Amino acid sequence: MVDLLLGGSPCQGFSFAGKQLNFSDPRSKLFFDFVKALEVLKPKYFLLENVKMKKEYEDVITQHLGVKPIEINSALVSAQNRVRLYWTNIPNVTQPEDKKLMLKHIIEPEIDKKDFDITEKMKKKKPGTLAYEKAWKNVCSLNEKSKTLLTRQDISNSGATNIKYSDSKYYKLTPIEAERLQTLPDNYTAIGIINGKEIPMSNTQRYKMLGNGWTVDVIAHILSFIPEKYLHTVVSLFDGISCGQVALERAGKIYNRYYASEIDKYAIAVTQKNYPHTIQLGDVTKEDGLFCQIHSS
Repeated sequence: MVDLLLGGSPCQGFSFAGKQLNFSDPRSKLFFDFVKALEVLKPKYFLLENVKMKKEYEDVITQHLGVKPIEINSALVSAQNRVRLYWTNIPNVTQPEDKKLMLKHIIEPEIDKKDFDITEKMKKKKPGTLAYEKAWKNVCSLNEKSKTLLTRQDISNSGATNIKYSDSKYYKLTPIEAERLQTLPDNYTAIGIINGKEIPMSNTQRYKMLGNGWTVDVIAHILSFIPEKYLHTVVSLFDGISCGQVALERAGKIYNRYYASEIDKYAIAVTQKNYPHTIQLGDVTKEDGLFCQIHSS
């Protein structure tokens, strides 16, 4: 029996920041693999996360899942503004308590950030240019929340978060700070295991994995409303770096088996470093084999 089905299907086709291709986008079509998993596995509880989207898209998801979404902003539990929708049949979920966290609460000391000093780069950008507009649009002061963490943190890209320490000092967000914005442990994404060997993850990969991940404390809050403490089997589709397992631990839930469907080798590597007992299932689109593995265990 599957007690819990988790999923955060790729959101690029729905995001207001993207092209909004909705269900015609191959990545967003993966939502229907979650629906298929619901039908076949019949979990006691389920949780699906996605971005805030047009009401017409939201209604399609609601129709298939049979529950309306709960809108939660990660700003309540972290130093990041990140509005997401959560469809779940877990009962009586409320909004998290506001921890009132700002960037000043999660930044690393300046002495540890020399490689992330972008002061000179910011000074060289010329007003009126696109690069200037992009870079300065995403400047946040220490007394603010970070903008939504995306998959890139290049200051030439609009996805970057740049932190203003003073009128003369600017820093790019570090991977550890990005982990803290997602309420993950420091250096959670620093090392992965590939072919049995520990491999350092590049900063580029770390930003990408974190931008695709969940804000753990939001998920832990939702999971804390599951009445049972002990869960036999958990299945996570589009598992990424297994934020779900971190959240289960924080919610005080104990589980016997955790099945993860993921195709990104770096995300899998990070999961296997942090949770070596994870049962990796591979590609969710190969669903027949995937579900057989779960049922046969």
